[in-house]
Amino acid sequence: MRLKVSQEFFFDSIKSKDTLLIIDDNDIDRGILSSLLKEKYNILEAKDGKSGLEKLYANLTKVSVVLLDLHMPVMNGYDVLLEMESDSNLSSIPVMMLTSSSSDEDQITAFRKGAADFVSKPYNPLIIINRLEAIIRLRKSTDMLSLTAMDKQTGLYSGEFFFAYAEQIVRSHPELAFDVIAVNIESIKNISSRHGRKLANSLIRTIAMLLQDELKGREIMGRITSYRFAILAEHKSKEAYEELAKNLSDELKEGPVYPIIVKFGIYEQAGLGEGIASMHDKAEFALSTIQGKYNTNICFYDEKLRKRQEEEQNIIDNMESALANNEFEVYFQPKHGKDTGKTEGAEALVRWNSPKFGFMNPGAFIPVFENNGFISKLDYYVWESVCRTIGECLKKKIPVVPISINISRGDFDIKDLDLVIEHLAGEYSVPHDLLHLELTESAYHDNPEQITAIIEKLHAAGFIIELDDFGTGYSSLSVLNKMSFDILKLDISLVNGIHDRKGHRILYSIQEMARLLDMKTVAEGCEDQETAEELRRLGCNYIQGYYYSKPLPFNEFISYMQKNG
Repeated sequence: MRLKVSQEFFFDSIKSKDTLLIIDDNDIDRGILSSLLKEKYNILEAKDGKSGLEKLYANLTKVSVVLLDLHMPVMNGYDVLLEMESDSNLSSIPVMMLTSSSSDEDQITAFRKGAADFVSKPYNPLIIINRLEAIIRLRKSTDMLSLTAMDKQTGLYSGEFFFAYAEQIVRSHPELAFDVIAVNIESIKNISSRHGRKLANSLIRTIAMLLQDELKGREIMGRITSYRFAILAEHKSKEAYEELAKNLSDELKEGPVYPIIVKFGIYEQAGLGEGIASMHDKAEFALSTIQGKYNTNICFYDEKLRKRQEEEQNIIDNMESALANNEFEVYFQPKHGKDTGKTEGAEALVRWNSPKFGFMNPGAFIPVFENNGFISKLDYYVWESVCRTIGECLKKKIPVVPISINISRGDFDIKDLDLVIEHLAGEYSVPHDLLHLELTESAYHDNPEQITAIIEKLHAAGFIIELDDFGTGYSSLSVLNKMSFDILKLDISLVNGIHDRKGHRILYSIQEMARLLDMKTVAEGCEDQETAEELRRLGCNYIQGYYYSKPLPFNEFISYMQKNG
């Protein structure tokens, strides 16, 4: 959102010295005034009204007060006042009139035309500085109030006001240590979808009130987005914050719906040398590292996270050029059939072969791209690469198997996603049943209605739909009831538990459920012969993992498939 000039001035002014513009045609008078004020203020100068206005337009958000001589050639002080009053960008900037005349008539005329104050030559330094301070304080107070201060729904400060006020508090109290806290109500989208926006809004209000009750002491709190808050609080111990998170969770258990997941990222003992936005970014970064993590609701920013943040920033700085330079490569990990033992499918996986960073596995960059939205560009790149590869194989009469591509949660924001995928398949003449679409349960829970509608269209168009990571903390049998899946992809955590009695029974039950629902299963993460044989005995249709093969570049995958096809 574009701020008004007065608001931009407020944000700038709490970060640095105030700036004055002196407009006076007398070089000596202008020089004297500049010498008196330059230690306390940044000084800009102009010799007449016309050049003064030009300089004012060029420094709109910087100038705190204009000191304006009344009698000048080219354009006198009254004319400058009229011009400023008629321009909404200039009218909020206060003007102190300067004159050698002490007539009441001049002063009255100046005030009527919009002047904030009036001083006569010769100048008394103490009077001028005190009057300037009063004018600047009044302007800052007025500008502060002109910001949209409160969020009507929660009674918290608006995000814009929070950052301005928090900055002022930190700078006004150098003797205190502060913490900045980023808060996310992680489950609110799902609650809104299932129970309605009215209940979701009520829960947001309740959580805001509970947090304010828990954070006793000197703190302020703002609503940054629909379901994200920011808090500036006096420094507390880690134990105090852990107790806060636990108390909030206990309170919410008594509410109308459960679970309600609230997560905290905390930047401790924020220092004077840092802006509030930077502090909040660090708290947000800590928060981002636990998004989607089951049973982890609080994270503190530390040196380890600082290094990780720097690494992630390097990735972000280079991602666009990497895509343009084809540094991302698509690899294929084979899936073997239970009955034949042959290659009956593959999953497309992306790797980054960077001249700058070397060969990078997806765990290093995929979470970064999911957070900043770049994942949709990368996914499209992979989809097109896979469609092109299948199309070329079909043209050359090279045997092909179905290839699975990942659909990330961010991809569902692509307009007409179903038509985009259909268009790619059509462009490269790919039969739809050769393209498997993998959807994670976590993506589904972000926006069930929207995702269900898109997936049903793709399923009706003949694409094979796989539910990925089945068995993670997000698992919900209701997903299987609401959407049409062809294949369940069992999470590696389930496969790793196959040799435990309980884990084996869980896998057996899931396999039986899939059979009754007429769905096939894929087990990923198989790393040894014993596990592969047990998965086959359980009836798992396809097995994927390093026991058979690591992900392979296309040419190696073709050779592998010819040997094992």
